[in-house]
Amino acid sequence: MYILRLMKRLATKRLLVVYYTGKGSTKRMAEEIGKGAERLGVEVEVKSIGECGLTDLAEADGIVIGSPTYFSNVAWQVKKLIDESIALYRKEHQLRGKVGGCFTSSGTRRDGKDCIRMLELTLGFHHKLKMVPGIIRSSGDREEEVSEMCQQYGMEIAKQILS
Repeated sequence: MYILRLMKRLATKRLLVVYYTGKGSTKRMAEEIGKGAERLGVEVEVKSIGECGLTDLAEADGIVIGSPTYFSNVAWQVKKLIDESIALYRKEHQLRGKVGGCFTSSGTRRDGKDCIRMLELTLGFHHKLKMVPGIIRSSGDREEEVSEMCQQYGMEIAKQILS
């Protein structure tokens, strides 16, 4: 029985959604993305940036990173994790081939695009994740629309992980 449970666990695809939040918007986005992915049967772990380590990144089948946009860029807490991930890059490109995604909560869509571009460059170009284009929440977006957008994004990430 133990071996069957272990085999099932190993066969389960895992998505890690990592976020930093300043006022709670990015956290809500992370939770909604997780809900969307779970709808397709992917095991989801939503973690704040302070709870996430390099082992978490290496063990996941898919990684989605979220940050508020500060001056068209990511929060320093997210940048710190990205900088630390160089160890995984140097150690046989451990993130290569995983499914990747990113999201931001931003004051303006223009600033959000710059933040997403930075995350996509790191994850897609350098770490060679198979990226699903990132999503942006900007001020004035209605909560219901953001929730739907995030859940749809989570389902798209899950589809890529499962394919």
